[in-house]
Amino acid sequence: MAIPLPILVQLLPLLLVAAAPCSLEAAAPHQLHPIVLVPGYATNELDVRLTELYRPSSPRCGERKGKGWFRLYLNYSALQDPANVPCFAEQMTSVYDTASDDYFNVPGVETRVPFFGSTQAFRYPDPDRKNFSYMNTLVERLEKVGYRDGETMFGAPYDFRYVVAPAGHPSRVGDAFLRALKGLVERASRLNGGRPVTIITHSAGGPLTHQLLIRQPPAWRQRFVRRFVPVAAPWGGIVLGMVTLVSGNNYGLPFVDARALLAAGRSQQTSLWLLPSPSPAVFGTAQPLVITKSRNYSAGDVADYLVAIGFGEAVGPYESRVLPLFGGYLPPPGVPVTNIVGVGVGTTERIVYPGDDLDATPATVAGDGDGVVNLASALAVENKWKDYRLVKVSNVTHNDLVADDQALEIVIREIQRAN
Repeated sequence: MAIPLPILVQLLPLLLVAAAPCSLEAAAPHQLHPIVLVPGYATNELDVRLTELYRPSSPRCGERKGKGWFRLYLNYSALQDPANVPCFAEQMTSVYDTASDDYFNVPGVETRVPFFGSTQAFRYPDPDRKNFSYMNTLVERLEKVGYRDGETMFGAPYDFRYVVAPAGHPSRVGDAFLRALKGLVERASRLNGGRPVTIITHSAGGPLTHQLLIRQPPAWRQRFVRRFVPVAAPWGGIVLGMVTLVSGNNYGLPFVDARALLAAGRSQQTSLWLLPSPSPAVFGTAQPLVITKSRNYSAGDVADYLVAIGFGEAVGPYESRVLPLFGGYLPPPGVPVTNIVGVGVGTTERIVYPGDDLDATPATVAGDGDGVVNLASALAVENKWKDYRLVKVSNVTHNDLVADDQALEIVIREIQRAN
């Protein structure tokens, strides 16, 4: 969720096999094309304000009602107290309204994403714990080669609970972010003499930015975007996306019971984006991903799987709002692409239950990937897009692709190619 993506990832030893190190020297600002960074899931700060419409489930959850904005995510210290976790879950929950076909906050809960346009929101999502961040390492390395926040480098944080929907389906929050991201790209170009922008994304930020690009006319893309550099992008979901709908997601906080956040996680629009795609370019419909005693589930059986885990209300939005976007081949973004993927790290590829109880603890079978994103998903656009370059980074985990020194050297080198 980035994420971390919504998964707690156990870091593995780093055995990077890549090109020999090279010296990355700082460049003068006039030599740089501006960059916009789009983080992954659950990477940036999220603030909340509780209005008079909020009906807390307990007096504790209503203590901040009517007292202005406060940081909901990430507040490491508050979540160390188990008594605060139900309130966090309640205020992080969203609601899918079938009548309007859109997702909303719980009544009385208003949210905002601070520092849009700057990297500040995701350098330290919890300012009180500056060691609980990995995007900061990428930002620091970019500063060393000459980029400056607000001048040549810009950040696009977002409410990671929400994404966008296909044409004909409203997505108020997600559409507002795409408009803001489009405006930020134009502003970054304007502040740098009209030079086109390189957009760098991590994890779930990749598919979200792809949606911006394919929704713009060719003339806009040619004028404003020099290169698109997605890092660790899940182009066709992940097998772990099926796991978190049963086990919950604790945002990488080992002292938080993931099951306590299960309902909140399921409620988020993002959770359905992470389900594995049945596209022939990704997981297809023949490969079993979840195995039980009496039934196997492939990516083509996700709707049945949602019913089996007691989440049948998600079938409608999954089939109408997710499959049209990811169920087939992804259209090309219409700009040069460098797709940076992690390989050589064990990544959950199959979930095996001893019986038919999907609440039981399953065994897992690992395949290739970066520990979160399956290789099949990372390579879903291979041989499908023009002006496309693939860069594989070996034995580096999902988050470390933008934090490990040797991996960062590769990422920075690819960014500099645009200059």
